[in-house]
Amino acid sequence: GDQSDEKQPLFIDNFFHLGGDEVDTTCWKRDEEIAAWMKNQSYSNPDEAYAYFVKRAASIATQHGKRPVQWSEVYDHFKHNLEESTIVHVWKSITNVTEVAEMGYDLLVNVGYANGSYYLDNLNRAWEEIYERSPCMGIPEDRPDLCKKVLGGHGEMWGETVDTSDFDATVWPRLAAIAERLWSSEDNTNDSTAALPRIQDFRCLLNERGVAAAPVNNADARTAPPGPGSCYKQRR
Repeated sequence: GDQSDEKQPLFIDNFFHLGGDEVDTTCWKRDEEIAAWMKNQSYSNPDEAYAYFVKRAASIATQHGKRPVQWSEVYDHFKHNLEESTIVHVWKSITNVTEVAEMGYDLLVNVGYANGSYYLDNLNRAWEEIYERSPCMGIPEDRPDLCKKVLGGHGEMWGETVDTSDFDATVWPRLAAIAERLWSSEDNTNDSTAALPRIQDFRCLLNERGVAAAPVNNADARTAPPGPGSCYKQRR
């Protein structure tokens, strides 16, 4: 509760990401203090304690006027028992996005390691492949009502394959492709060929401003340009 009070003035939107992914509850039984607490609560297994935590955390968020955002695992585990204002952040391919939308939940969609994923640590994903992935992928085309439940996605750069020496070249300019895709209408983002001059110019602009954005058409993120010359020459 105290941390929510502290962060309230910092974030003016009404979302609060509570995480919840990759939780290993088996260690809770081995911790004497947690085991004693579960026994006092009459919980027979850690799964009940996990449910308590999810519900309690969501309740704190909603009490502060925030909508709780939870990762795929939380939905896959609790389904319709989640707080109705919860936004399900889908990153696992086993999570049925159509089912989530049909249950009335809003979604953020970015399946982690699939073709066209917005995960930027997929170093061999070309910007075109990312750009051409609709955030509504996985929802039937004849259900535009469900597509409206998809609020957007994320361009995550997880830290296992990057550090300060190569961060800019790994993220940029591919993150710009994700931004245009998610912040523009479907009609204006269905042609990567038309988008190519824009992302090439944007890459040059980043370079001019001191951001070490990688060449647009290289095979992998942060690899070397095909030859000498400025970014304007490389784009031709």
